[in-house]
Amino acid sequence: MGLVALRGAVAERRRHAQSPKPPQARASDPNPQPTNGTDSRAYDDAGGRIAEAIAAFELGAELAQKNDLAEAETAFRRADEHGHPSGATNLGVLLEQRGDLAGAEAAYRRADERGDATGAFNLGGLLAERQDLAGAEAAYRRADERGDATAAANLGLLLEQRGDLDSAEAAYRRADERGDATAAFSLGGLLAERNDLAGAETAFRHADERGHASAASNLGVLLEESGDVAGAEAAYRRADERGDANGAFNLGELLAHHNDVSGAEAAYRRAYQRGDGELSEMAEAALINLHQHR
Repeated sequence: MGLVALRGAVAERRRHAQSPKPPQARASDPNPQPTNGTDSRAYDDAGGRIAEAIAAFELGAELAQKNDLAEAETAFRRADEHGHPSGATNLGVLLEQRGDLAGAEAAYRRADERGDATGAFNLGGLLAERQDLAGAEAAYRRADERGDATAAANLGLLLEQRGDLDSAEAAYRRADERGDATAAFSLGGLLAERNDLAGAETAFRHADERGHASAASNLGVLLEESGDVAGAEAAYRRADERGDANGAFNLGELLAHHNDVSGAEAAYRRAYQRGDGELSEMAEAALINLHQHR
């Protein structure tokens, strides 16, 4: 099977690469200030309400690090009751982890209403899992507007899935500009499908520079097709070193073509061990073919 077909297999994986939400809260600011969309009344009350909210949030974070989740939930709930946006987000995460999805959704919505980007992002992930794609898109869009890179990437994914490719490209570009590796990879796949190979190469290179294994493999495909064999080999090796089965297989193909039989055999074996389904069968067939022509 040729390299172009293999690239298509990687592009299909791209559509499932982005996790809908982080495994734990991403509250980055323990002392958030009201922003557009925040219920500022919660932070305008006299009597030390802000200080109480921050203290409860910080206690919750400390308890969560110690894995005292019951007490952390109590502290985050207290911070939430005092209007702390990230307190509501972290409360939602704990509730979701223990299966209280209705409580988690309500907490994420409170955080979202207070302008918290992570709350909106987590809400989008929860709604996407329920197949409420319109609600998920709206939540990701709000998080994206607040500067969340992964939300922009997930928004792009939803837009691409419903056929709005121009808007998907714009969302991926925003996420790429914010440093998101998966968004750069998704952008590269979308541009390749639109036959913008120069743009795809740039996007895959961005993702590769951020450590994305499949992006390095796809970059290698484009470089090999353009005649840059040395650049392609280096890209495949980076993908292979990161554990990518496609990168190992492509490296094997390249080395076999240049009569490096031992190097090709080792690469094919790594691809076989890591791959599943068609790719594993391709690697096994390549190994058999390699031995038959020794």
